[in-house]
Amino acid sequence: MLALISDKSAHGDPVEGALTRIKAEPNPRSKIVSDSHQWEAPMSYAEILVALGEDDAAYQRGSYAGMLAGQLGASLLGVLSRWPHPPEVEPNATIGMVGELLAEARASCHVDLATVEAGFRATVEASVDQVFFAGGIGSMTEAVLREARRADLIVIGQSTSSGNDDGPCDAQVLLVRGGRPVLVAPPAYEARALPRHIAIAWRDCRASRRVVREALPLLRRAQQVSVVTLNEVLSAAPASSAADVADFLQSHGVPARARGRSGAAPLRELLHILDEDDADLLVAPAYCSNQLVCSELVRQTTRMLSRCRIPCLLST
Repeated sequence: MLALISDKSAHGDPVEGALTRIKAEPNPRSKIVSDSHQWEAPMSYAEILVALGEDDAAYQRGSYAGMLAGQLGASLLGVLSRWPHPPEVEPNATIGMVGELLAEARASCHVDLATVEAGFRATVEASVDQVFFAGGIGSMTEAVLREARRADLIVIGQSTSSGNDDGPCDAQVLLVRGGRPVLVAPPAYEARALPRHIAIAWRDCRASRRVVREALPLLRRAQQVSVVTLNEVLSAAPASSAADVADFLQSHGVPARARGRSGAAPLRELLHILDEDDADLLVAPAYCSNQLVCSELVRQTTRMLSRCRIPCLLST
């Protein structure tokens, strides 16, 4: 069981209402325009969860999450859970001796967790008003899934699914079961300010629509947002799709523009655009192997996570 070392009272997402009115536009399309009682997307995140670890990349990821939380006015929750290192047991050891070795291994694990908590707090407390830590023994992925109930955003590192409960978080499992957007930070990534140039990899599907809305707290604070639609066989979106998304974002105060690119290699084209725009965040839909989706979309998601040199905000 994951033992909560520090906690706070639960919070909810405020919802003011759901009234909208339709306003006629000069073009054939109709646009939903908000009035003072319309349901609004959250202006910011209330709590950010970061998956911690015991290596340098994990401390840098914690620092990055702390920067996000501090500048967004959110609290920060660090999570770390792992299994004790299995002890070396002599062939003639008794059950009592084995029990003592296991108890020592668990105690050593708790000491390691306390060390990580101290380092995490020392790294982020100067920039974040409220810092919490949840540490325990068990699967890291399951621990993050449990604690994600209280968070608006999950920050993890790049990793490859190991197929077991040991090791770093499994991004695919978090995306499918977590119910929260997942921000994947590349190793050794450092940033001292919120993303200023954000690119949105747009495909007209549910995942794209959801991740754009969930990214609004960051998109509103950006200086430039590009909605990128790549020509590909798997996309049946009309040419106006990206322009509609840019209009939607502009209605929320986001400096967005539609941008297209033709090419037979969508991922390569997208990475090229990220370099051209000097982007510091990619917002994209994610497709996982345990979803009933085209295997090519799954491969694109996997390659994107492994090759992208900036953080990726994903949702399914």
